[in-house]
Amino acid sequence: MNSFLMAMSFLTSVPVGNNIDWNKDNLRYFCIMLPIIGAVIGILLACANFLITNFSGRSNFFNGALMTLCNLIITGGLHFDGFIDTCDALFSHRDMEARLKIMSDPNIGAFGAAGCVMNLIFKCALFGEINFNFKLVLIPVLSRLGMALLLNNLPFAKSDGLAKILGSARVKHDNIYFIILAIISALIDCRLTFINFLVFILWRRCCMKNFNGITGDLLGAYIELDEIILLLCI
Repeated sequence: MNSFLMAMSFLTSVPVGNNIDWNKDNLRYFCIMLPIIGAVIGILLACANFLITNFSGRSNFFNGALMTLCNLIITGGLHFDGFIDTCDALFSHRDMEARLKIMSDPNIGAFGAAGCVMNLIFKCALFGEINFNFKLVLIPVLSRLGMALLLNNLPFAKSDGLAKILGSARVKHDNIYFIILAIISALIDCRLTFINFLVFILWRRCCMKNFNGITGDLLGAYIELDEIILLLCI
């Protein structure tokens, strides 16, 4: 339960209290909790989508903008920040050490600003095209499942940082749980699960090629990119 509350407080803006001890025992099940938190986020998004599409009375794009705002509020913009930093680093065409420094820079660059705008436009448009759909629950589950696999298996690109902290108590045999969950997801929607797997493989390769591992920003960028692609495929 402590691991669940820790993951909930970190990945969402849902109030769960501030008395959670970030020790190694509680971090032990952090990766396992990620898809479960994804289900919570998905249920909240599906409820918001139902209310907006049935009661707003506005255009599709306006509804999509409201859904995008709801998504940012629910997640606290955590992954969005990682996506912006990753855009700055990846498109800088610098060496690996410089890219890691760029991701740590709190200032936003031109590539991050461009990525920010494109991300919001795509999400507004895609959310606006979706009427109430149960797949909105599955998408955050799949994206957090991919995040869990990245965090549980890839080396850390930095000796410190967020990914290092969150993955400090990871255990390889947790992959069995992730495989079982992927099989269940495939039974629910084989197409979305397969596309999620492809995005995971490509992003894993990108992380290893450009950063020799993962960081917190790269995990956030994966969530954003994966969800946009999955929304496109509904």
